Amino acid sequence: MAATAATLAMPAIGRAQAGKLKLSHYLPPQHQINAELMRWADEVREKSGGAADIEVFPAGQMGPPPRQYDLARTGVSDLSFIFTALTPGRFPLVDALSIPFLFADEDGNPVTTAQASRIATSLKDRTAAEFQGTELLYAVVTTSGGWFMRDKLIQTPDDMKGLRVRPTSAAAAAQIVALGASPATIPPTELADAIAKGVVDGAIFNFEGGKAFQLQQSVTKVSTLANSVGYFALVMNSDSLAGLPEEGRRAIAETTGPDAAARVGGLYDAAEGAGRTFMEEADVEVIDLRGDAANAFRAALQPVADKQIADLKAAGHDIDGLIAEIKAKMAEL
Repeated sequence: MAATAATLAMPAIGRAQAGKLKLSHYLPPQHQINAELMRWADEVREKSGGAADIEVFPAGQMGPPPRQYDLARTGVSDLSFIFTALTPGRFPLVDALSIPFLFADEDGNPVTTAQASRIATSLKDRTAAEFQGTELLYAVVTTSGGWFMRDKLIQTPDDMKGLRVRPTSAAAAAQIVALGASPATIPPTELADAIAKGVVDGAIFNFEGGKAFQLQQSVTKVSTLANSVGYFALVMNSDSLAGLPEEGRRAIAETTGPDAAARVGGLYDAAEGAGRTFMEEADVEVIDLRGDAANAFRAALQPVADKQIADLKAAGHDIDGLIAEIKAKMAEL
């Protein structure tokens, strides 16, 4: 009786109907990921003959962005698309993928998001302990980003000194501090106005986001740098997956994994290219920090990488093995 009462007390959106699966995410309906997740839901429904019938709830309908993982872990949703940076400290080994220049070559050229996403998804056994109660279906690791600044072109580490810059994650905030700047937390919806008014001098951002949040209104200089990544993931409650008929489990397995990660990562790559063109056509000056310029930042940020690695080792994580496997996979590209 108590269980029944508790179920009836839950909001309607939080209760799965028989034969239905709920997929929650925080991005707006017009975002490419919402379109992709809806397309994927249709594909799974068709492949499984309806045994896995997924309904997508965008825009944080089931909970705010930082709660998306716990929605899936606790079974409030069956699946969630998450951004791990929204829960600092929750995914320390996954955060290690943001070690400066980990996904870049010797000249500082980043691999594509498609390539990094395939690699990260293939590491799911190494990171599984951080996704307790869920199954990682695929990861999307975005590799494009840089300094989006109001009026200062960042070319050397010294150019960052004394500035206020919005980070994308705790790892990025540590890098900002190491360069002599101050991190400032500002919602992306308020960022263009904050930069225009001088509340901050700029932000670590990417071109897709710059276009979406109209940063060309206040940003005049962009310096791209492969110093960090963003880690997004599609996760599914373990019990929800195990409880599906075989046809449903098979349809999900066949449409996720490393190949799916590379395909979805490719959507990000395409959007990033379009976003860069948009910013350049708005007369934003864009440079790519590579070669000697990248190496200057690599040296300045090495203490950040060393501390991150030392902290993970102290916590008992096999960070050396993780880094070695990433580098081996990158060498095969």
